[in-house]
Amino acid sequence: MNTPPGLYDEALASTRIEFGIARAEVALMSATRAQAEQWAAVVDVLSEARQSPEVFVGELLAGAPDGVEFAVRAAVADLAVRLGVAESTVRTQAHHAEQLIARAPQVWAWFREGEFAAPNARLVAELVSDLPREVWAQFDVAMVELRELAPARFRAKARSLASRLNPAEMGERHRVAATERRVWIENDRDGMAWLGAYLPAEDAHRAFAHIDQAARSLAAAPDETRTVAQLRADTLTDLLAGVLGAPGSVGVTVAVTVPVLALLGGDQPATLDGYGPIDAETARRLAAHAPSFTRILTHPISGSILDIDRISYRPPADLARWVRITRPTCDFPGCGRASVRGDLDHTVPWPAGPTAACNLAPLCRHHHRLKHHTAWTVINAGACHGLIWTSPTGHVRGSDPPPF
Repeated sequence: MNTPPGLYDEALASTRIEFGIARAEVALMSATRAQAEQWAAVVDVLSEARQSPEVFVGELLAGAPDGVEFAVRAAVADLAVRLGVAESTVRTQAHHAEQLIARAPQVWAWFREGEFAAPNARLVAELVSDLPREVWAQFDVAMVELRELAPARFRAKARSLASRLNPAEMGERHRVAATERRVWIENDRDGMAWLGAYLPAEDAHRAFAHIDQAARSLAAAPDETRTVAQLRADTLTDLLAGVLGAPGSVGVTVAVTVPVLALLGGDQPATLDGYGPIDAETARRLAAHAPSFTRILTHPISGSILDIDRISYRPPADLARWVRITRPTCDFPGCGRASVRGDLDHTVPWPAGPTAACNLAPLCRHHHRLKHHTAWTVINAGACHGLIWTSPTGHVRGSDPPPF
């Protein structure tokens, strides 16, 4: 029997497509099972830290009133460094797993089998933590029935059901959530950054409507070439920051490290404290027109500076400023907390160690206490190249390189 031309190739293509889809499905299930297994392992490690705190804080401190607390902190830091995630992520994974195990066991079972999407499992853990015990089982069953929904659709259905099951608490939950309102910044590439805000919905929508109305009014001008999206961004910038040097602008001190050749017209990039490289033209504008910027000139080839040891415990302002500029985040691996809001720790305690750049490490208060109250140890790598940390379980890791 002769096969019509093209039919054979079409059949092969169909088979390859089916096989490719099956591969994708199997890979997704494997990844989901691995995610659930990671959560379970994190829960087990933290449970062991509570049961055997001496592993993380030593025998002497294990019996102290806060020995278990510091053991858990040390275990969280150990996991975070080994897994390459934030400590908050470790704690969140543990919390989510514990909520599912205790309150939504069916969802947890499907998740462990790779058949309940990880984003949906996270949402179930968040929602069920606010529900009263008497509706846990009902919510658990309902979520399993919705497991095939994509995250966006699942999120809407799950939140709606949670609200119906616990309507009396909606007002209180909103009041609690409103206490978490905040603003944050996330650096991006090409000299850009994201500015975000977590606000009560009514405030967020009112603010956006105000920005949108102003932007659309500007867009109506006959000579306006910016898009509405660009106008919204520019309007927000003007409202929050003001035009540089304009009356009423808020004065903020920001450090910019500028190679001397950039000031003379070269193309070498400068460094904006807390962000990283910025183009030379922007650096020249900031250096020329913003007196609140601290201008630091570096060697045009080596970029090196001369450091002088200090004889006092407390670093003088110029030394502290330099350490924080060159090391803008906490020196613990994976920590992104800004050094300007942390401590300057003597790696070798003073007076055995000098008050100098090579013996000062910016540590957030959390990791500063972790260094002194747990079995984490640290040594200076020398030549101001950062620190080498050793976890209570023997894992060795150097400080992360500066972000720029």
